[in-house]
Amino acid sequence: MQVENLFEQRAERVLKYLNVDHRYGEAHLPRPFFVEFTGSPDSGKTTTIDELYKFFKTLKFRVLRPQEGAEVIQHIPRSTPLYNIRTAQYAINQLIDLSHGHMYDLVLFDRCAFDAYCWMMYWESKGQLSRDEVVLYQEFFLSKFWTEKLDAVYFVVCDPDEAMKRSKEVSLTDRLGNFTNPQTIKVLVDRFRQAHEELSPRFPQLKIVGTTKMDKQQMVEHFADEILVAMEKRVADKESKTV
Repeated sequence: MQVENLFEQRAERVLKYLNVDHRYGEAHLPRPFFVEFTGSPDSGKTTTIDELYKFFKTLKFRVLRPQEGAEVIQHIPRSTPLYNIRTAQYAINQLIDLSHGHMYDLVLFDRCAFDAYCWMMYWESKGQLSRDEVVLYQEFFLSKFWTEKLDAVYFVVCDPDEAMKRSKEVSLTDRLGNFTNPQTIKVLVDRFRQAHEELSPRFPQLKIVGTTKMDKQQMVEHFADEILVAMEKRVADKESKTV
């Protein structure tokens, strides 16, 4: 018993050295700032994320741009709601893990929890989910365990005709995809607008941005300003609490 106590005393001495506020406390080491981009196809999300990533990296921020779930989850067909459930889980898992560490300053998600919320509406319209199932999944995706950590969320939408024009600028084929055609894009834009109307009173960090009349430079400048405003607000809130 005395030997065991000696082990405990030695271990507790090491733990005392490690377990300090500067190591674990968010007051000393803030969690990363989390941003989610989602929206209709060819609205400018990926272009904006790429440019914001380069901008903040140049300023010496530690920035992470997680791989989009659609690029990772390719073994599940896109013709089922299970696909969007799985890609959302992929992003949410990263958000949970990253929010409990201090490795990064800024994390830019190309689709996360709010994206999945909107896609459930789409699959209901296709008859693949019942109303009860939609409500069940949507409330899960809106859990406070991760939505409270998303500091800024942007629904990025674009007029279908302009979206198709952008899509064809660098396309090697004229064939239309399942979700990159005018009819589907219109449905998705309507869904994102509906979701914003429903959710924005509950989630003030959620904004909808129409990019139809923006060029790439204007898009990047708009979102850079939006993100910096949100960051500055969090800094100001933190400073007010320490005064």
